[in-house]
Amino acid sequence: MSDCSKYLRNSGREQGAVLIMVLLIVALVAGLGIKFAGDYQLGLARAEARWHGAQARAYLFSGEGAAIKFLATDDAAVDYREELWGQPVPIELPDNMGNLLITVDDANSKFNLNRLLNVQADFATKAPSDATRYTPSQRMFIRLLQALPNPDDPHTPLVQSPETAIAILEAIVDWTDPDMETSGANGAENDYYLGQPDPYQAANMPFRSVEELQMVRGVTPKIMQALRPYITVLEPSETLNVNTMPELMFRCINLSTELTPLSESQAQALMAEKPTTGFYASLGDFDTSWNKVNGAGGAQVDKELAVNTKYFWLTTIVQIGDQRRVGRSLLLRGNPLFKVVRREEGVM
Repeated sequence: MSDCSKYLRNSGREQGAVLIMVLLIVALVAGLGIKFAGDYQLGLARAEARWHGAQARAYLFSGEGAAIKFLATDDAAVDYREELWGQPVPIELPDNMGNLLITVDDANSKFNLNRLLNVQADFATKAPSDATRYTPSQRMFIRLLQALPNPDDPHTPLVQSPETAIAILEAIVDWTDPDMETSGANGAENDYYLGQPDPYQAANMPFRSVEELQMVRGVTPKIMQALRPYITVLEPSETLNVNTMPELMFRCINLSTELTPLSESQAQALMAEKPTTGFYASLGDFDTSWNKVNGAGGAQVDKELAVNTKYFWLTTIVQIGDQRRVGRSLLLRGNPLFKVVRREEGVM
């Protein structure tokens, strides 16, 4: 009986061990199955995302082509936001695939930083307070800085004096000019920038992007944040379109003897004299409005303005599945066709 009991006990143990091994094998196979299934689903999701991404990118370029064809029909003599190009165009993609949104904005509606490059021949000899020391665009920029809203105190200008604005302008002149001579008391060349905690060199060339401005001496983060909606970077010859520029820019127009901006009430009075059509058909129309508000005294007015546009920003937003792509294209008006001169692409 004892041998039989021992045999039964050993047999039971072996059967238990086999059962445990079987359960382990089943668990391992189940785990591997789940892993392989997960990897397969992940692979499908990645492939689908890549496919949707490729589709979205293709639609970005198709939006570009459509906008170019549409803008080619626009009258090049006068541009204003109420024209058809100023209206956003939503498009539903075929088979409920997704949607496309095309918007066009006037790149000439903002102050072109590269208008600040040229200086008067006697820039180095005249006093900073002498308005004739500056070009009309430089005077307009000095006024723009003083007109910037202060996010902390709406009743106090962010840049409170012409002197502070002039200091920033002098640093900008040095940032873009090819020489290593400082412009005025507040200019800055490599000796200043290389002495910073994170040293770098002055560009000594025209601006290539708006963000570059924040590297210039005197341009604080607050000033940069306030300036960003009003500035752009185009070729040096490009001026503001008076029909599309922000209302704040009207304060930057003043007599050539003045370095301070128009008051808010003066700017509002000037805007109120806009023609009944809602836009200026010529700069002569703008002169008429100016003379009604300020009188025809014969003094020269800084108005480096235009009534038409050469550059447009096209923004295309594509949503396909979970993929959301944004493309920006800078379009140059040609004769007769537009062409793309810059592209930016991102994911939202």
